[in-house]
Amino acid sequence: MNKRQLKALLAVNLRLVNPQITDRLRKKGASGKTLSRKLTHQFYLNTILFLGIYGLSIAMFNLSKMPGMFTFYLGLFILLGVSQSISGIYNVFFSGNDLVDYLPLPFRNQEIFISKLLVVVFNSIPFTTPLFLIFMFTAIRAHVFVLLAILMAMLMYVFLLGIILAACSLLVFGLTKLKFFQAHQKMVMNLLLGLNMTLIIGGLYLINRSSANDTGTSMDRAVIKPLFPFFKVFTTPTSPVSLMTWAGTIALLLVLLTLTWRLVLTHLVEQLTQVNNALVSTHTTHRAGHHRNLNQGLRAYQFQLLKEPNLILQLFSNSVLLPLVFVMTFLFSGSTTNLSHLSLNWLGVLFVGGLAVAAFTVNQASLVANLISLDKLNFEFIKATPIPMSQYLHQKFQLGYWLQVLINVMLALIVAIVVRLPFALDLALMLGVAWGTYLFSQHYFIRDYHLRSTNWTNVTQLFNRGSGNVGLVLNMMVSVIISAVILITYSLIITAFASMALALNILAFVIVGLISGGLLWHYHQSFWQQFS
Repeated sequence: MNKRQLKALLAVNLRLVNPQITDRLRKKGASGKTLSRKLTHQFYLNTILFLGIYGLSIAMFNLSKMPGMFTFYLGLFILLGVSQSISGIYNVFFSGNDLVDYLPLPFRNQEIFISKLLVVVFNSIPFTTPLFLIFMFTAIRAHVFVLLAILMAMLMYVFLLGIILAACSLLVFGLTKLKFFQAHQKMVMNLLLGLNMTLIIGGLYLINRSSANDTGTSMDRAVIKPLFPFFKVFTTPTSPVSLMTWAGTIALLLVLLTLTWRLVLTHLVEQLTQVNNALVSTHTTHRAGHHRNLNQGLRAYQFQLLKEPNLILQLFSNSVLLPLVFVMTFLFSGSTTNLSHLSLNWLGVLFVGGLAVAAFTVNQASLVANLISLDKLNFEFIKATPIPMSQYLHQKFQLGYWLQVLINVMLALIVAIVVRLPFALDLALMLGVAWGTYLFSQHYFIRDYHLRSTNWTNVTQLFNRGSGNVGLVLNMMVSVIISAVILITYSLIITAFASMALALNILAFVIVGLISGGLLWHYHQSFWQQFS
């Protein structure tokens, strides 16, 4: 393998994976090796930030005495790694359609595959680094020598990440070999997404379904038995179970790498060419349907933008799965919460809690935050037609809002069911979620207009606009901290002045109303009015 060519391919893919940062660095004069080095440093910075953010929560538990929590976290982040890998592999290999750019150049299959797979790794590592932290903290708390604990954690993390990437590569590339996939690519990828979503949400439900078990020193969860051998690896490293687990993990990795080499690498160019040709054929034979009026035509066009499975995979991973992981991690990491005893005094708290859920879930990776840029060059074409931009943008916003509010209400409903909220408080939470989603959707819709991109090749570039994945997670963390301060303060006031709860809730609704009115007036004056 030619290392120089591999480095050149990797440099190209690093520039493509986050064009926003690339453009910003170029404006500062960075180019060539300097640009590649700064992009690599950005990746290192992202990883360190993720380690710090997740490390704070994981370090709170003595996982060496909590096998249930160990397997809970392990299962959680393995599922997240699978989701990120599937969407990343599809993005990098099939969404960009850049194979034609490589064919005239003297690159081998292995170099193309490895350079693209490394980009998938770069995108997956921040979401899976908690696995390394789980292993390391568990071993250290089990009194394993620190340097040995770090080495064991790093090796096991690399092995598991390799298994996840190889298995996902075999799955995605195996599907693309089917003639049915080539004829119905979008449907197959949507079915794969549905299966992926079902497995992940079902897995999270089963993980949290069991009640907490008292271990004597802390509250632990039921152990996920298939993952228990990994707990033994880091608590009793020299036991027969630990040694067998190491051997089995290494053997599985070698088998999957061998299969990937023989089934994927040896026919990579031919397979990508065949899939891309099928895509071109499908796109060129598509004909627009006849619509009875302008509204129906625009509505059909808006929904057509959502049929790209690459988009759905990314939206699920960033807008659904990541918030769900945060909720599961921070809300259910101990004994089961039971709020069925709460009275109507807490209506205002739950409504504000719904606003907090919306602040947490509506972000730069939401559908409503990317709908305008999905048009690509079509947006400029539509601006040049007699179609009223106000009508077009309002219709686009409404589509994004209703889909986003459906997602958010489902997430809030999961929380409400688990903590057993009374029905009236359920309604207050849902109303808060719906109203908060409307306000935050306005902000991110307008942000998309100002940062709109017409030359993106895959939707990951849209989600990475601005501050990228780090900004996404930091935004969630800041939302959690601010929301926690507000909700805890509000709850303490309601508890201390229960007799004045009605007046306090009315005051809270007035404050929310004034802030909402100010935001809506600002959005109207600064954005919507220019299209009236």
